[in-house]
Amino acid sequence: MRIATITTVLLLVFAASSVGQDSAAQTPKQPTPTDNAIPSHQSEGDKIGATRTACLFDFERGEVPNCVRESATGELFVAPQYLKELSFDSHGLAAVLSPKEGWMYVNRRGKVVIKGVPVMDNGADLFHDGLVRIVSNGKYGFANRRGHVVIPPIYDGALNFEKGRATVCKGCKSKCDDPGCEYHSFSGGEWFQIDITGTVLARLHPDNKG
Repeated sequence: MRIATITTVLLLVFAASSVGQDSAAQTPKQPTPTDNAIPSHQSEGDKIGATRTACLFDFERGEVPNCVRESATGELFVAPQYLKELSFDSHGLAAVLSPKEGWMYVNRRGKVVIKGVPVMDNGADLFHDGLVRIVSNGKYGFANRRGHVVIPPIYDGALNFEKGRATVCKGCKSKCDDPGCEYHSFSGGEWFQIDITGTVLARLHPDNKG
């Protein structure tokens, strides 16, 4: 009886051990917090989005592939490896041309803070009185250096600010002033003068809109 009891105990222990091994083999390994982590060598631009397009920031160098990245939320960034090549102004902004978005302004972290900037002298339009013109769906407005749209794009044409005032128009048309359409002007429509808050200061005669 004593030998039989010892044998029975050993068999029970072995059976329990086998069940534990089978259970462990069938249970998938739970991933640790680092299993799905992005490798540390990947850049922030790689982490935030997969959509990539070319850009241009140096005419001599030409178009750079995979320069602009778009996140799932639609935010645009310039790939980190190109940031050191951009020409930032004293306010920390650099102009970059995208085939899809046109001219844009990028901050030192690579984030596109202003897009839809019109062309001026083969480059991005410049800031005047702290504001730059933007175009959205064919309409003109103004944004500040932080990328805030301070005057919504509701005008069919707009000239740059000067001494706190800008001339804008509704119902006007843009026309080319040279064969290559490098320069253009607005004609017709109703003309107004606004301040940097967008408040209409005066209604102008089309022939006296300067």
